Amino acid sequence: MKMKNIVLILTMILCGVSFGQDRGLKAYLNESQYYLPESGNYLEIQLNFTGHSLNYVTKDNVTYAELEISQVFSKNDTVVSADRYLLKSPEVIDSIVDDFHDIQKYLLKPGKYNYDLVIKDINSKNDALSVSKVIEIEDLSLGLSLSSFTAAESITPNPKEQSIFTKIGYDVIPMLGNYYPTEIENMLYYLEVYNTDKGIDDSVYVVEQKLIGRDVNIDLEQYTRYYRYKTSQIQPVSKLVDISALPTGAYTLELNVLNRDKLVLARSSFDFDRNNTEEINEVAYESVVLDPAFQESIHEDSTGYYVASLIPISRQAEVKNIISLLKMRDKEQNYRYLQAYWKQVDAKNAYEEWMKYKAQVQVVQKLFSTNFQVGFETDMGRVFLQYGSPSSVIEQPSSPAEYPYEIWQYDQIKQYSNKRFVFYSPTNLSHDYRLLHSDMIGEIQNYRWKYALNKRNTPDSDLDDPTGGAKPHFGGNSSLYYNSY
Repeated sequence: MKMKNIVLILTMILCGVSFGQDRGLKAYLNESQYYLPESGNYLEIQLNFTGHSLNYVTKDNVTYAELEISQVFSKNDTVVSADRYLLKSPEVIDSIVDDFHDIQKYLLKPGKYNYDLVIKDINSKNDALSVSKVIEIEDLSLGLSLSSFTAAESITPNPKEQSIFTKIGYDVIPMLGNYYPTEIENMLYYLEVYNTDKGIDDSVYVVEQKLIGRDVNIDLEQYTRYYRYKTSQIQPVSKLVDISALPTGAYTLELNVLNRDKLVLARSSFDFDRNNTEEINEVAYESVVLDPAFQESIHEDSTGYYVASLIPISRQAEVKNIISLLKMRDKEQNYRYLQAYWKQVDAKNAYEEWMKYKAQVQVVQKLFSTNFQVGFETDMGRVFLQYGSPSSVIEQPSSPAEYPYEIWQYDQIKQYSNKRFVFYSPTNLSHDYRLLHSDMIGEIQNYRWKYALNKRNTPDSDLDDPTGGAKPHFGGNSSLYYNSY
């Protein structure tokens, strides 16, 4: 069985828009099918709204956008399920707007339905956006079956509170589309396997993960994995695929449910496009003729340290090579690797580039090293070396309501603008700051970061709230600082 998620882009494009005029609403629609034994088959409608495409108002000193959403499922001109509701955007502070999700679940019996979606920006004079389509609900209760495949932007195991993103044992934030640029080094996915206790005459089964090139003729065997499970009514499958070294091309990720005889009992697949402009080539260093300048720039007892210092600016496949090299404890090979690495970065100015980076490593060591980590091993050191010095920094080493924290803001990182990193010190030890949250692609994203920062003053709560129910405290200004950019 091949199940696909189709993302529809709903837009209203306005030409010649100037400040003060209505913006053109942009939303993304995705649908997924799941099953619960106690409830039945259900459809999950996932909407993602582009924040800057909405119109905002300020009431009682709070700025937000508001949408009126209508979703109707009908059969033979008879309404089976209808839902109409108002949806507010996240609060806007200092003109910074965020994209946001809305996810609704609808219990529907198997069969074909006419689906009508209408989205109206309440603060806009433009017409509402609408889409109509036919959706077929499969009966996932009949024997062994698979849910829809969900490509994820992030997956958090064992969430403490329920949210719109909660699945079985995970919070899954869906990813838009099927395009993976160079900056995304990992593919995350989630799906559910149903009724293996009825569909397999054994106590165990295997989920096979395969990567297939649709327009590239290369060996992809290294991406094949086998995951063993016990038969059950429902089994969530959540995995990460390292695609950092995957060349540019079109691919299919295929998941097969196999019995003991390796017979395919069910199948799900996901087509995606990969653009990798920095494809990994192993640094050929063994035969490098050593440059005396490189040797003189590093004391032989420090070669391992400086090879390891390349990890923050290296991609995952390169990191594996560096770790293997460090295990050899060969100082001469370390020299060769460093020289080959920077020759690959800039063939004409390898030594000059190396000396610039070495100076940065020394700065990081002075600023961020701890009693148990050298500077480049810390989260702050890694971010500093990978992205450079932040454009601005807010420091709160002694907040009365929160753990000590810093917020770093970058005006530009490659093609991305206004990216933020939140570091905090849950141990209250000097310089022991850990990355808690960032909105930079590829970094850890913790939508409950405000709760974690306030946790010492806030008891656990089951509220469906990104703050975890954290109450305002005197001095608790992290949210204000974060949104001030």
